[in-house]
Amino acid sequence: MNRDDILVCVADDIGIRTWLERALDGMWPVEFVASSDLSRVSRLVEATGSRFVMVAADENDAEKALRIISALTKSREDLAVVSLARRVNQDFLLRSMRAGARDCFIVSSDGEELRSRIQQFLQATPVEVAADSRPANARNKITLVTSSSPVVDTRFFAQNLAFTTNKLFPEARILALDTSSTDRHAFYLDSNNRVTLESLLQNPESLDQAMIETALEEYAPNLRLLAGNLSPEALGDDRNADLFIAVSQLMSMFDYIVVNVDPVVADFWVSAVGLHAKDLVMVIQPIVEQAHEARRQLDGWRDHLARDCRKSLVLDCYEKKGSPALGELERAVGVDYMGNLPLDWTSRLMSINAGIPLHKLPQRSQYQKQLEAIMRRYATGENREGQSLTKRKLLRAG
Repeated sequence: MNRDDILVCVADDIGIRTWLERALDGMWPVEFVASSDLSRVSRLVEATGSRFVMVAADENDAEKALRIISALTKSREDLAVVSLARRVNQDFLLRSMRAGARDCFIVSSDGEELRSRIQQFLQATPVEVAADSRPANARNKITLVTSSSPVVDTRFFAQNLAFTTNKLFPEARILALDTSSTDRHAFYLDSNNRVTLESLLQNPESLDQAMIETALEEYAPNLRLLAGNLSPEALGDDRNADLFIAVSQLMSMFDYIVVNVDPVVADFWVSAVGLHAKDLVMVIQPIVEQAHEARRQLDGWRDHLARDCRKSLVLDCYEKKGSPALGELERAVGVDYMGNLPLDWTSRLMSINAGIPLHKLPQRSQYQKQLEAIMRRYATGENREGQSLTKRKLLRAG
């Protein structure tokens, strides 16, 4: 898969979406968006930095597709826009060309031919021009924290990961987002912000730096928390685009974003924003069944993750006595081992019940010490080869 280019498809018809995914055969990632909201379409194209957009025509309302094609081609001269139609229609073909479409693809046509034609368009579009319109996210970093089992407390880990990152990089702007939040309380902390991720999805135009600074208070210097529990309506297939757009906007405002992804909504989150992820941390307990399930999930997410996404394994509630060998668990999951954390139940309970982060407890906990040690090792390994070597040494030492 060529993950340097993200394709956008504007289509309401599920059949067209299914056909396109099969025809592309994983060669490029594709983001789908409904045609009902032109501003949403424009924001998605901007968020992805896409150079190629396909607009499906409804046979009963071809004018809508023509308006979208015209608006997109006028907004960016370098953007290649083509129409999609279920059958050949000479009148629509001519009108779509006048609106700015460069071609018309017929649904159910040969997949190999389709991929070849898309490749030709991408080669004809200067990468330098498209790169200027792509969000400047090279310095940004999103870490998705999740698990293969709902019994694993990823919420506690992600909370303390955010605070540890804040301690190691005090000048960096950090956002910690909790998809398990309740009543606007993010993580296990005594905090309450007026802004939630759901409200941002409902009012995307309001999301800017001024709103973040005024409505999303800092919990600690340069660290902000956002409640990210979404309603069932916001978890529909058509809302993937909205979440992708919102996260793209947040990336321009923060240097690090740590997301606690509840296992219940992990498939939705990874499919929606996985292309933004620089790190995916799989947290499991030292249980073989969890390790095998983690591998199954990671294999299923492969096409949704960025090409350079680092996938790592963290063992929670780890005790050397009675646990499977670290190497055995790493091989079972199929990703690099990052480190392990103790149960340290007393410190966890005190932190959770008091609504404060671990580092504010009267005594420094063993959990906090080990997490900081893991993060320091992880932060120093910027290239993959160095990280793999370091982690192999850790495995041998463990």
